[in-house]
Amino acid sequence: MEFSLLQKNYSEGSITKSEFIDQALTKHQTLWQYSEYLSSCDVHSITISEGKVCFVVGPEFVKLTAPIGESRVAPLEILNFKSYEPVESQAMNILACGATAVLDVGANIGYHSIRLALRDPQLKVYSFEPLPSFAQSLQYNISLNNVGERVFSFNYGLSNENGSFDFFLAPGNGTNVSLKNVANRLDAIRVIGLTMTLDDWVCNFGVHPEFLKIDVEGAEYLVLKGGMNYIQAHKPKILAELLRKWSAPFGYHPNEVLNFMFNIGYRCWSLGDSGIVNITSITDQTIETNFVFLHDHYHESTIAKLESLRLDG
Repeated sequence: MEFSLLQKNYSEGSITKSEFIDQALTKHQTLWQYSEYLSSCDVHSITISEGKVCFVVGPEFVKLTAPIGESRVAPLEILNFKSYEPVESQAMNILACGATAVLDVGANIGYHSIRLALRDPQLKVYSFEPLPSFAQSLQYNISLNNVGERVFSFNYGLSNENGSFDFFLAPGNGTNVSLKNVANRLDAIRVIGLTMTLDDWVCNFGVHPEFLKIDVEGAEYLVLKGGMNYIQAHKPKILAELLRKWSAPFGYHPNEVLNFMFNIGYRCWSLGDSGIVNITSITDQTIETNFVFLHDHYHESTIAKLESLRLDG
């Protein structure tokens, strides 16, 4: 029984004051249970206020709120699994080091955008999130962390075309929102959203990002295709999520992404619990889902730093 219903029962006289107090205490014990649990994970505190639950998470003490009912947002992932993408976060720290501009394509509620900005007061982060509810949380979290002068949010996605498209949202799992129904949910909701190509965005805004983080649930190849001219000319560092099950609805295999990048002089590293591994293909035995692309000539020092993470794996 929800606490509000318990209160209603008491106010209507269906339970006594003593019964209400005893049953309410059972509900409130959850607060102390969370307090004890937080010492074992990367959630430092949880603040409850009217209409909001705010988590302070990670080594950078990022403040985050999230849309209600979403099961896979960063603070809940940390509550469930103690931490959030620790190897990927270390890799991003290296890839963003010394950069003046970073693009977070598929920013969700802003965890990585904000924490990178908190780590480097000189860095500007440009965050793309087409789903309205997440974009609203992203904007709120940017303000909550006082990084609004350096983290800029855009309520649209990057792809290989400019225009208006259907995005597919699985209820309660908006982190899987995509241009295809990758979750294969019969109850997926169609949400109209906008996209722009990376090449056009760079031209319009005059920003030259040195690092691209791309996590768009299967549409990563579309983002890269839409930024082919910029990538070829400026050789940014890239971290992209690549899953065979997500790319299949888009009609490609992740190895097409690897070949696309290999053809312009990049190499690929997988990120996982075992650390950083240089790879030439993704097979059915590949369990890693996040990959770094660096250019041999332009990113020599970054490659050395990245590969040192093997010692931390």
